[in-house]
Amino acid sequence: MNREKNILDLANHTFDLLIIGGGITGAGIALDAASRGLKTALVEKDDFASGTSSRSTKLIHGGLRYLKQLEFALVKEVGSERAIVHKLAPHLVVPEKMLLPLYEQRGLGYWLTSIGLKIYDWLAGVKPEDQRKMLTRQQTLNHEPLLKSDDVRGGAVYAEYRTDDARLTIEIMKLASTKGACVCNYMQVDDFIYEQNKICGVKASNSITKELLLIKATMVVNATGPWVDNLRWINNSRYGKSLHLTKGVHIVVPFHRLPVHQAIYFDVPDGRMIFAIPRGRITYIGTTDTDYKGIKIKC
Repeated sequence: MNREKNILDLANHTFDLLIIGGGITGAGIALDAASRGLKTALVEKDDFASGTSSRSTKLIHGGLRYLKQLEFALVKEVGSERAIVHKLAPHLVVPEKMLLPLYEQRGLGYWLTSIGLKIYDWLAGVKPEDQRKMLTRQQTLNHEPLLKSDDVRGGAVYAEYRTDDARLTIEIMKLASTKGACVCNYMQVDDFIYEQNKICGVKASNSITKELLLIKATMVVNATGPWVDNLRWINNSRYGKSLHLTKGVHIVVPFHRLPVHQAIYFDVPDGRMIFAIPRGRITYIGTTDTDYKGIKIKC
C-alpha cells in the first residue's frame, strides 16, 4: 500500500540485501532477512506470486512420493517444515484427507501400504487425529462411489495439507514489509550495476510509469524461479550448471463432470501417481512433470 514511498526508498538507499523475485522463495528470504535486522529490498517484475507461486497443486506435501524412493531424511524434513507452516498459518494451511485406493494388479499392496503410511505419519510428524486409516474394499467404495470396483482391494485415508498458495505468499510478503523490508511489484530488473567487477545493485524499470531506477545493494539474490538463468544471461554468468526446466499440467473440469466426494491420490499403469481434488465448483486433476523445451521465457 506504500508503493510510491517504497520506490523513493529504493532509489535513495543502499540496502544490505536486494532480492529479485516476488514469489514464495523471494518472500521467505525477505522475511528472514528483515527479521534479522538486515536492510532488505525486494522487486518483482509482475505481481507478487504471479508465477509458479500461484500455479501450484495447492498442496503442501508431506513427502509421500519420497518415501517410495526411500528418502527418509527428506520425508522428515519436508514433514517438519509443513508442520511449522501449518502452525504459523492454520487459516491457510489445512489438513486435506486423501483417499488412496489399493488395487490387485498394481501398487505396493495392502500391508506394505499400511506400513509405509505408518512410517510416513511418524517421519512427517502427522497429528494423531490426521494419521492414516486403512479401509476395507467396501469402505473404500463408500468413500468414493465413482471408483471402478472391479479390482479395488481396499484403501487408505491419509493427510496432506492444502493451501491457498498465492495468499500465503502475499501474507509472508506483508509480514516482511511490517518487519521493514522495502517491497515493490511491477519493477523489472534490466541490468546490473558493478563496482570492481562485483555486482553492487541493479538497473530497474517501473513497468507502470516506465521510469528508470538505480537500486544499490551490498548483496543481490536471484530468486526468480524458472527465470533464474535469464538473469544469468544478462550478466554473462550462465555457464556451468543451469536450471533444468520442467512443466506441470493440471486438467480443470466443472465439479458436476467429476463429482468426487474427496481428494483421491492413486497409481496409474505407467508408474506415476496422480490425483483428483474437488475444490468448490471445479475438480482439478494432475499433475504431469515433463521437460519444458518451449520458447525462452522472457525475464
